[in-house]
Amino acid sequence: MAKATGNLYVVTYDIADDGTRVKVANLLKSYGERVQLSVFECWLNPREFGDLKHRIRDKIDLANDSVRFYRPQGEVVVLGVGPVPQEEDFFLS
Repeated sequence: MAKATGNLYVVTYDIADDGTRVKVANLLKSYGERVQLSVFECWLNPREFGDLKHRIRDKIDLANDSVRFYRPQGEVVVLGVGPVPQEEDFFLS
């Protein structure tokens, strides 16, 4: 696995329209890894983060849809299937 650059973002969405949801999911696939149906983990530098927010904003209905970006600040615990990020820089004290 190549060393990730930037910060880890957990991106979640709640989008009503099927077509819009597919477009956003496909966009997120180009930036990170799907870990749940509506959850992605993306390593993004500041430019990529800004670009992704802009591109999503152009696709969704801001009055009805929700896309959230979280930056974990500590250990990630996974129960069940799915890899835990292994980057040294991710785990902060």
